[in-house]
Amino acid sequence: MVKGKNFDEFMIFEFDTIRYDYELYYFEWNKNNNLEGYSKSSKEHCFTWQPHGSQFTVVEKIPKDRVVFKVKQPEKLNKEEVLKVLEYSNDWVTIL
Repeated sequence: MVKGKNFDEFMIFEFDTIRYDYELYYFEWNKNNNLEGYSKSSKEHCFTWQPHGSQFTVVEKIPKDRVVFKVKQPEKLNKEEVLKVLEYSNDWVTIL
């Protein structure tokens, strides 16, 4: 999945899961302390590991048959109206 800058547009596509041979890649730390993996043969960026966010990204070319969609931003909810509909009561929360 690729998300747009405003988080309202997305692209979804899939690739088959494969086992990557670590001997085909070299790894370097970038300026943000993320570990990046590069193909030894093409020097292309293939992986990024973000240890502070515990996220591992496999870099892929985006296929032409991807699914693209946009999410409409909902109207802002009125807090008082929502609490009334939920029949909220202050005894739902106990401050310790």
